[in-house]
Amino acid sequence: MKKAYGFTLIELLVLLAVVAILTTIAVPDFSATIKNDRDISQINTLLTGLMLARSEAIKSSTPVSICATSNDLACSNVWTAGWMVYYNSPPPGASTVIRVFPALNSGNTLTSSGGNTFTFNASGMTGVASTFTLCDSRGASYARSIDLAATGRAEAASKVGYQVDGATALTCP
Repeated sequence: MKKAYGFTLIELLVLLAVVAILTTIAVPDFSATIKNDRDISQINTLLTGLMLARSEAIKSSTPVSICATSNDLACSNVWTAGWMVYYNSPPPGASTVIRVFPALNSGNTLTSSGGNTFTFNASGMTGVASTFTLCDSRGASYARSIDLAATGRAEAASKVGYQVDGATALTCP
């Protein structure tokens, strides 16, 4: 008589039960990872916009602005709806808008302490300091921030829930 190889029904049911238990434990942790990655991506997108505006101002020797926008054509007062980088006076052969960044998703909010428009001059300076705060549904302890110095330098905080200095806690609206 030949010996049969394979799984019995009992072994298969035990395997499915173990997989179900492990999945139940892992899914909540995975959703936190997804939220953290989304927040990092969104704060890096804003940092990219700020650096783009500064570098274009220096490169073209003309003022370049970044502002909140809701329609990709004009500035607004809601950073959550997106932002755009544009020349104040475009150089010959260039369009006014350099790049438009999309709105935030998943109910995240983005606020700025220094206003809704920042203009970089030909030397890359803004003359205005601001702190941008990105918040999600988990509150201020998971918020992320970017400090924009009057010199035009933008820096993202390395410590979640705190400003760049690492000591000042963030607040969410």
